[in-house]
Amino acid sequence: MKRVFAALLLLIIAGGAEASVFFKIVDAPTIFVSPEGEAGFTISVQNLGSQSTYAGLIFRNIPEGLSIVGPRCTKWVDSGTRRKFDCQLLVEAAAVPPGSYTFEVGIAAAGAPPEWTPVEVIVADDPAPGADRAEDAVSKEPYEDLMEQEEEYPACPVVRDLGGAEGDGTSEREEMPGFGICAALGAAAVLIFRRGRRIGGG
Repeated sequence: MKRVFAALLLLIIAGGAEASVFFKIVDAPTIFVSPEGEAGFTISVQNLGSQSTYAGLIFRNIPEGLSIVGPRCTKWVDSGTRRKFDCQLLVEAAAVPPGSYTFEVGIAAAGAPPEWTPVEVIVADDPAPGADRAEDAVSKEPYEDLMEQEEEYPACPVVRDLGGAEGDGTSEREEMPGFGICAALGAAAVLIFRRGRRIGGG
């Protein structure tokens, strides 16, 4: 009986370890755009979990007058590695006043929390100087582990996220994967252990 109980505990531990899916946004640069203009941007993501899987990007809390447009492609991200999401994403600005705006970007991956991260958008009549400074800062950072060949993306749906729209925001699934299985195995282990004690004692 003790061997059965120990085996169940090992299954619980193994199930939790196998279900480790966790991502982090490691680079979300400031975006510079002019009123009624557009600007591209790139997001870099790191897989900090033990499982390699597909991941994509989601957006929420987009200010009114701004839109995020582009194909919603997913990428395979190996455990412990970083990937750039550079699939032609754009911020489009309407005739909004110059100033600083913020939206949030998150991770879309099965079993992983979104890890929402703020992204600053600077709207200026002449965004070029700020954009040049941002590019210089990025070029000086050590991105050797992000170097990869230019990819050809498959056909992906082009999505336009409008700022200020009703229902703006994405449902968050932050449950830890495999929790239901672990709970069931734990309950079974306790039940078997109690029955073993009754048999041994009676």
